Amino acid sequence: MAELMLTPITENEIGARNVFNTGVSTVGKGGHDYFCGHCGRKMIHNMDLSKLETPVVYQCGGCGSYNLAPEIETTDETA
Repeated sequence: MAELMLTPITENEIGARNVFNTGVSTVGKGGHDYFCGHCGRKMIHNMDLSKLETPVVYQCGGCGSYNLAPEIETTDETA
């Protein structure tokens, strides 16, 4: 599990993407921890955002700012 910083964006950059307010914290069942790119607060715990198939903007439940999932290099373990 890695600790990753989300990519901060402005409200004008949301476009047609869905906005998900993470509230106090969002908890998954396996993956990484993600922190707000604006204030540094832990927003998402133990999730793999690369598995989501729709473009999502994550709104920080602390400062209210908007973030995108970071670009993460994946390795093909089947090669």
